[in-house]
Amino acid sequence: MHNILNLVNEALQNIPNNRTKEVISRRFGLQDGRRHTLEAIGQSHGITRERVRQIEEGGLNALKQAKIIDKFQPVFKTINEHLKDHGEFKKEHKLYDDLTYICFPVKEIEQMKKEGGLAELEKRQSAFYFIMSLGGDFDRLPENDYFYSAWTNNKNSVKAAKKTVDSLIKHLDSKKQVFTREELLAAAGGLFPELSARAIHSYIDVSKHIEQNSLGNFGLIHWPEISPRGVKDKAYIILKSVGKPLHFSEVTAEINKVLPSSRQAYVQTVHNELIKDKRFVLVGRGLYALTEWGYEPGTVVQTIAQILKKEGHPMSKEEIVKKVLEKRMVKENTVLINLQNRKIFDRVGDGAYTLKK
Repeated sequence: MHNILNLVNEALQNIPNNRTKEVISRRFGLQDGRRHTLEAIGQSHGITRERVRQIEEGGLNALKQAKIIDKFQPVFKTINEHLKDHGEFKKEHKLYDDLTYICFPVKEIEQMKKEGGLAELEKRQSAFYFIMSLGGDFDRLPENDYFYSAWTNNKNSVKAAKKTVDSLIKHLDSKKQVFTREELLAAAGGLFPELSARAIHSYIDVSKHIEQNSLGNFGLIHWPEISPRGVKDKAYIILKSVGKPLHFSEVTAEINKVLPSSRQAYVQTVHNELIKDKRFVLVGRGLYALTEWGYEPGTVVQTIAQILKKEGHPMSKEEIVKKVLEKRMVKENTVLINLQNRKIFDRVGDGAYTLKK
């Protein structure tokens, strides 16, 4: 395939008027990778927004000559094949990013990213935006309440994408839990066996209602596991992913490592927030667990009393220790010491214990 940037530059040479050429270049971000507004361009030339729009339209019409369009046919073919392979509907910037890797040397792109050459990368992506705007097979769908801005080469695929996403939203809502990529694709594959994994992933990617969190799990956008609103939600994500109690200092360290933001999490802040939130329970010295795991708040004495009350019969110290350790992370000896509280517990025959009457 010919160099994309060279093809774009050659096409622009067919516009004799320099102002029209500049308008096209700025509107599509071909100069610096940034798309300039009608108003900004109009101010530069002392003309109205509407006049800029007319110039842009005239320039694009001039470029849609057969002799110019024919040179882009190999690029159109590549884009069509890529869209077809991804359900014929793909998120705009993800499409540009993928096409950049397809049409330019991977080492070159990686080197640009490493060296911070974002402007050059954006120029390449803008070139695809320009080329697809010339091609009659492609339709750009602006962002709305349901989808991010996207491109399609078959408008029927938009209905298929919405149907797929609607079903997955219902499925996630019924399960009330985040899914790994594999779990979500498996669920979608069961509902829509005719769709490829790439098509399903493309539909999920363009949706504004299903998102992926920093740990790679998918869920509904309003869930705290997906869109954490503070350290409490971030702590919940960390504990949920680890699957075991952690000290609040460990939770803080994991937040800053795995879920970093412009505002650093501090140990005391995390500790204070966990104490106040019913999703968490203190199960040891500074150790927090999730309430949904079956842990219950309270001192060791209170925990023993709750167990004896629930069981409704005398229990051996071994049975009591086992039950307490399922709910609290303390040493066995700590349980035994608290069991000696004669104001609350009575020792009965065979070394069993019961609540004091």
